[in-house]
Amino acid sequence: MTVRLCDRCKREIYRFETCDYCDRKICDACTKSTYRVQKTTRLAICKDCWSNLKKRTAFKNKSRSLVIVRQEPERERF
Repeated sequence: MTVRLCDRCKREIYRFETCDYCDRKICDACTKSTYRVQKTTRLAICKDCWSNLKKRTAFKNKSRSLVIVRQEPERERF
């Protein structure tokens, strides 16, 4: 069995969950909430993504398609 490091807290983990909103491998302590959408599909959100209101709203609406991918900073208009 391979040992990994949690991408959020850097602890050693044997079993991990993948956050569906930032694609990090997280441990049970860093997982804020999970939800089973279908019998085989499960959504998970980490504590960092939970603090982002757009990602939290998308998680509560139970759809991954509403997640806004990392926004680029706005450019200055000349």
